[in-house]
Amino acid sequence: MKILHVADNLVMGGRERRLLELIKGLIAQQHDIVLVLFRDAIHYKEIHDLPVKLIILKKRFRFDALIYFQLFKICKENKPDLIHSWGGVPSVFSGLAAYVCRKKMVNGMIANSECKPFTMDWNRSRLSFPFSDVIVSNSRIGLKAYGVSRKRGIVITNGFNTKRLAVEYDNVNTLKELDIHNKQLIVGMVASINWRKDYPTFIRAALRVLEQDTNMCFVIVGDGDDRQAIEQMIPIEQMKYFRFLGNRQDVDRFISVFHMGVLASFAEGISNSIMEYMAFGKPVVASDVDGNRELVETNKSAFLVKVGDDETMANKILELFRNDKLASEMGQRGRQIILERLTEEQMTRNYLNLYNKLLDYEAMDN
Repeated sequence: MKILHVADNLVMGGRERRLLELIKGLIAQQHDIVLVLFRDAIHYKEIHDLPVKLIILKKRFRFDALIYFQLFKICKENKPDLIHSWGGVPSVFSGLAAYVCRKKMVNGMIANSECKPFTMDWNRSRLSFPFSDVIVSNSRIGLKAYGVSRKRGIVITNGFNTKRLAVEYDNVNTLKELDIHNKQLIVGMVASINWRKDYPTFIRAALRVLEQDTNMCFVIVGDGDDRQAIEQMIPIEQMKYFRFLGNRQDVDRFISVFHMGVLASFAEGISNSIMEYMAFGKPVVASDVDGNRELVETNKSAFLVKVGDDETMANKILELFRNDKLASEMGQRGRQIILERLTEEQMTRNYLNLYNKLLDYEAMDN
């Protein structure tokens, strides 16, 4: 089978990570991959080491009509069995190309849990959905938010590549790099620093924790437009308890030294960050939003707290640090959930079954 994947870029992000893992899984199953990117922005450099035909189309502006004609030509020349789009703009152009080339179209633009009328996401969904044979979301709340019917929509959750767990990290050197001594407890949050994530609540919770216990360090992996504003929330005398690492490709190395993972946000689909915390056996404290409820087992693998409730978030962080048995049990249960239900192999199989169904091929065994 030959699949044409179309995405905007391969920068650090949950959707891009999911695309990369799926491509690797499809290659392992001996399928041919053509990957078209609209921007030459590639943080996941390993794509260059894979047997993938990579084509980069440079847009002159957001809705550059020339992109459609280039994509149409690529479709004609490469003759894929189907097209799978990732993101709003790629889905609009892919839908048109699939329609003209008479190819099956998998629309994978839904990766969030909110879609307000007349926003850019809403407009793109209205332009691309009519040309899509199936619309995929990684969460039930995502399909609901975009108003996708059960007949046309399907949920395929993220898949974690368990091979990442086999890597041995030098935690001593990682702690040295972070300037953290061995006895400090580390709270980590891996997320872009922008309006989608509730960093103000995380910072306020951290400051509350430090009022009761200063044997802590809060590590933030990610970057974004709001970083300066978030850093300014921290009093100068408390900055020594925080580490801002920016965007990193070696995220696993830092998660391995976390004692727990936090994700404060306003809305989520299925969070890659929470999946990574769970896979590495870390207990989780996260915002109580729809996608997180789908992913974790509340009070068994994670504590979920009301959005914006920094006091409860701080209390849950302290509770985990004061109860080693509870923290260990929650971490182990989270890891078990990943290994049982959310592996890269399972995600690949689910996508292949979808592709086969669209193309009237025989489905794979579960």
